[in-house]
Amino acid sequence: MPLKLVLTTVGTTGDVRPFVALALRLRAAGHTVRVCSYDLYRPWFAGHGLDFVTLGAPVTEHQIRDTARRAAAARSPFRQVEILQEFHLQTAAAHYTDCRAATSGFDLAVCHTIHSLGQAAVLDNDLPWIGARFEPSLVPTAYAPPQGMPDLGRRLNPLLWRLVERGMARIDRVLDEQLARIGSQQRGLPMFRALSPLLNLVACSPSIAAVYPDRPATVRFTGAWTVDEPAAELPEALESFLQAGPPPVVVSFGSMAGGDPQTLGRILLEAVAGSGRRAVIQRGTAQLAPGDAGAEILLVDYVPHSALFPRAACVVHHGGAGTTHAACAAGVPSVVVPHVGDQPYWAVRLHDLGVAGAPLPLARLTSRRLAERIDRCLASDTMRRRAGGLAARIRSEHGLATACRLIEAVATEEEERAR
Repeated sequence: MPLKLVLTTVGTTGDVRPFVALALRLRAAGHTVRVCSYDLYRPWFAGHGLDFVTLGAPVTEHQIRDTARRAAAARSPFRQVEILQEFHLQTAAAHYTDCRAATSGFDLAVCHTIHSLGQAAVLDNDLPWIGARFEPSLVPTAYAPPQGMPDLGRRLNPLLWRLVERGMARIDRVLDEQLARIGSQQRGLPMFRALSPLLNLVACSPSIAAVYPDRPATVRFTGAWTVDEPAAELPEALESFLQAGPPPVVVSFGSMAGGDPQTLGRILLEAVAGSGRRAVIQRGTAQLAPGDAGAEILLVDYVPHSALFPRAACVVHHGGAGTTHAACAAGVPSVVVPHVGDQPYWAVRLHDLGVAGAPLPLARLTSRRLAERIDRCLASDTMRRRAGGLAARIRSEHGLATACRLIEAVATEEEERAR
């Protein structure tokens, strides 16, 4: 039965681009689909002919980069969350009002976990909703502590999770106050981590993420959501560079550039030069500016990871969910420099899987340390062999097909319940 589905998402590229893939898959299955997000991302959806509605005041790449930098510079995890919350709620009234209007009249909503205003809007519209997230690190489990805390074992880890919830209470109170001011009826909605009572899709590979047996029954891992596109042709200058020598180190930090992008760019440049390797550095939306790169280092702008990463000797990246999955799917090892949010989680996971060395947090990043990490990574035949095996397992997953099937099942159950 065809459904009327509305998808809501906000955040960085990694928070939004997977929704393009999901929307296309749902439309191909015969459903009516609308997507609601920042106008910044309209071209991604409108370019595929998808129904798209803008939420709130304009948000720019500069604002997203600045927020990411400030959050990465904050030492306290709670301060990091406060900075992200300030960004998400900066035009709360307009954003909520637009989302309330755009989601009215649909059968079911799929909301990004971090999109608290979107969740409030669909709940006020009495819509059943499904949560979607791209990492599982905020789902409490006795098998692991909250990110950044020591592992106290299965008996005591739940106490650490309760401490985190207590610390997040003031963050949730700010959301409550905002929702009261803008006229929403929702109270007690957890900021950035709400779980739907129906279904919560974790759109990441169960071959990469840690899937614990005590996760709630409503939490389902699907595999990654990626657009099935024909192989992209690389720019001529990049293709010529790749063919002119051995596979290079590829550096890609996406929208992340802790502190000054020129300083970070210089560190990256010195590190790859110090390792004596050829390298491709993606400037990304972070606009890394390493300066004069020389003949053995090529600076590029946007290039699809699926086309570039398989040509790499290894990938140096920030540990974002999308970049992590792309590196693993390419079958190449990683050097991870986590900045903020879920990135430390992915950095640890890749190390545990044996496809990356120990994480090098941004606060400890120097050109010497990074060059050493790159050298160790490239010298490890075991790491490359494990990366190839992991890629083979990822290829056997069908994240979008699984997500579509689960969404349809929930919609059918909700329709039967409403009769």
